[in-house]
Amino acid sequence: MRRIVTILPVVPVLPALLTHLILLSCGSRVPRSLGPLREVTVITDYWNEIGETVEGMLGQPVRTPQPEPEFRIRAGSFERFGALSRLRLVLVIGTSGDTLLRRIIGQRIDSLPDGDFGLFKIPNAWVENQWVLVFVARERELLLPGLKLYSRRIRNTLTDLALEQMNRATYLRGVNKELTGKLGEHFGWTIDVPQKWLLEDKDSASNFIYIFGHFPDRSVFVHWSDTVRELNLDSILSLRDRLTGSFYNGDSVDRSEVMVDTIDFLGVPALRVRGVWQNQKEVIGGPFVLYAFNYQNRFFMLDGVVYNPGEKKLSNLLQVEGIIRTFVPGYTTVRL
Repeated sequence: MRRIVTILPVVPVLPALLTHLILLSCGSRVPRSLGPLREVTVITDYWNEIGETVEGMLGQPVRTPQPEPEFRIRAGSFERFGALSRLRLVLVIGTSGDTLLRRIIGQRIDSLPDGDFGLFKIPNAWVENQWVLVFVARERELLLPGLKLYSRRIRNTLTDLALEQMNRATYLRGVNKELTGKLGEHFGWTIDVPQKWLLEDKDSASNFIYIFGHFPDRSVFVHWSDTVRELNLDSILSLRDRLTGSFYNGDSVDRSEVMVDTIDFLGVPALRVRGVWQNQKEVIGGPFVLYAFNYQNRFFMLDGVVYNPGEKKLSNLLQVEGIIRTFVPGYTTVRL
């Protein structure tokens, strides 16, 4: 596995911690977080023991179609807390005996939710627009097995937090209330259309619409039916190929580049598929992410694609997935 970790130098811990807390408490305005949207800052004194496991957990490659690591990782010791705690996504890893973790978690650290382990999520812990995730093991010897046990949960939580922060950036200029309201009035469901994005609904009679933006080219389509459908991967991909073959000028899925998992979406199980789309006629392709689920006796497929040749694509893929997650399967008042 290609190493994607930056190890930062060491400075004294308590002076840095105390100075940082004093500056935050005295400032009249809370500073905003720093760092790229897909970068996770890992603060731990146990990197030599757990670093490989953390890399495997967060650095899994996503086909875009050139593989990109799901998260970039920046790592530093507790002694770097003062500098690292201002970053956007922070993962603190340690034991219940570590002074830093006791300062962060407080008395809850003495009664961990799962006995030997605990996972805590803290919004805006030290700066604005920040999420901090703290993994605690009761003893040092339990750190590695605990991280392996919590691997999926930690990764999914960080993915959700990254999507939330990507949405803030996507909708910084607001929602196109006219187009979003039109979706609710005409189809009985809504998806937040970002400003500068457009709507194409000429195929709505076939229960297919899409919204799209340029520079780079991105689109999100919605397909729906009034029947329940089995969430079988092969069947879902075949349906996608039929839809994109008809409405996206012949796009299809590269079946060798598919990643699938089942997630909770809108309180129901959803099949999430990430992979690579291709168009043999135009000799082009790129990444896609698809959500398929049944909700109140209706089937929905939401799919986001990116076309950005020669450039990194994973952040754009995260953006279209964030847009997908604004979907509401019932008409509601459009948010401001």
